[in-house]
Amino acid sequence: MAEYFDYKVITSSLIKAVRTLTNYPCIEANSTGDQPPYPFATFSITSPKITIQHDDDNAPFELTVSLTWHDTSSLSVLNLAKKCESYFKSSVGRALFAEKEVVIVDVTDFDRRDNFISIEYERSAGFDVLMRVQDPYSDAVTPIDQIEINNIGGFK
Repeated sequence: MAEYFDYKVITSSLIKAVRTLTNYPCIEANSTGDQPPYPFATFSITSPKITIQHDDDNAPFELTVSLTWHDTSSLSVLNLAKKCESYFKSSVGRALFAEKEVVIVDVTDFDRRDNFISIEYERSAGFDVLMRVQDPYSDAVTPIDQIEINNIGGFK
């Protein structure tokens, strides 16, 4: 068992789902490297840990992943965002993540996210996915079940 939750479980499943569904690449937002040709999707883990239970060991937590489509065409990004949004809301999309022990809690409605670049616009649209995962961390410290205090310094 892993000692911590590995976010690659989420990102590799997301990249695979987008590629299988659309045949277009999905890359990490704001990363180094060359931008792929349009259209393409980007992902960002916008909220990496949302505490939902205050246990130290093996506590579930939630995280938010943002998926955004980029292209020069407004209709293209709207269609791709809608296709992916529908997939993540479907039982098939949820099952892909359930295989990795990731629960899709909520999928927001997609919206426009256009960017003004120099003298033209990059068209973009996207949505957020709230996911719940189990933290495999477990503290190996043996808990103290009983304390015995000896009579020290005359106190009883």
